[in-house]
Amino acid sequence: MKSRLASAGTGLALLLSTITAVAQSGVPVQLAWQAPANCPQAAQVRQKLRDLLGASAAEVAPSRLRAEGRIEPVRDRFRLTLNIHYDLVNGTRVVQASSCENLGGVAAVTLALLFRAEHSSSAPLTARDLGGSSSAVGAEDRSAVEAVDRARGSEDQSSGPQDRSSAAHAAAEPQAFQESERARASDPARSNPTRWRFAFRVPELRTDLGVLPAPSYGMGLAAGLRHDAWRLLASATFWLGQDYESGPFVGYGAHFGRVSGELSACRGWQFSAIELAPCLLLSLDDVSARGTGVGVSSTNPRIAWLSVGAGFQGLWSLGRSASLVLGVSGRISTSRPRFVSESVGQVAQVGPAAFGVVLGCEWVL
Repeated sequence: MKSRLASAGTGLALLLSTITAVAQSGVPVQLAWQAPANCPQAAQVRQKLRDLLGASAAEVAPSRLRAEGRIEPVRDRFRLTLNIHYDLVNGTRVVQASSCENLGGVAAVTLALLFRAEHSSSAPLTARDLGGSSSAVGAEDRSAVEAVDRARGSEDQSSGPQDRSSAAHAAAEPQAFQESERARASDPARSNPTRWRFAFRVPELRTDLGVLPAPSYGMGLAAGLRHDAWRLLASATFWLGQDYESGPFVGYGAHFGRVSGELSACRGWQFSAIELAPCLLLSLDDVSARGTGVGVSSTNPRIAWLSVGAGFQGLWSLGRSASLVLGVSGRISTSRPRFVSESVGQVAQVGPAAFGVVLGCEWVL
């Protein structure tokens, strides 16, 4: 009887210890981790993150943050690559250090600050929040991370669970990350990422094929608004004049002048420094034609028509507010005007479809 009770007691103790271990390992942020054997492992990073957030963090509303961390040796140093995901928004932070011991703490502190930002504001996190510039962990950063551990040790002896959570939050802000938080608070675009922002593109270099008989080349500008990942722009393009001859020895042709306007609505997805954005387009072309040749005159010197289409743009970030833009598009004309002359008849006709390329620089304020 005693042996059975002892066995039951042992089994119950094992069960309770297992439940306790599972509960202690729970953290609200999903984390996948890879590191050399002599560096902090996944369990250590998760435990540090749990300590920073407090014991009740897993009971809060679940986080939409996910992360994959990888530590790898680079010559005589170590590099942490932390890929962070928030719904469809992605960002990457890269940190280098002479020792990999502190990189696990850096990852935990980063995720802890993002978790706090996620739950302290109704505004969603942006790619700028998730990503960060590459940096090196120096003596100052190492001492800051070590200060987190020292503060946590003193908390365990002198405070209860609620105070321990608050103190861990306060200790979880090394100097480098405090500067990041101050920058976020002082930057209106980052503190309120969902507000409308003014965007303009100048210059824009454009070329297209299909509107006039020969390829067209022009320069333009665009202005509009940006709201988080959405962008609404209105652009105007002034095209170089184009001379067209119907054929050799025919003796007549036309000179075309052209201006155009375009409305575009784009939705972007951020991949590190690259943003990819499909777009819907509505364009208006206004073409003036003047017949050339002996005794030739135009009967319809000016024609305007609408086209609808779609495009795809890639934006390469050059800094906080500037991006290099490369876009391609296809449009279908809602009508196909003809350019005719009284004496020779039709000189040219607008094509059924047009294809264009744009290269420019975008500025966001």
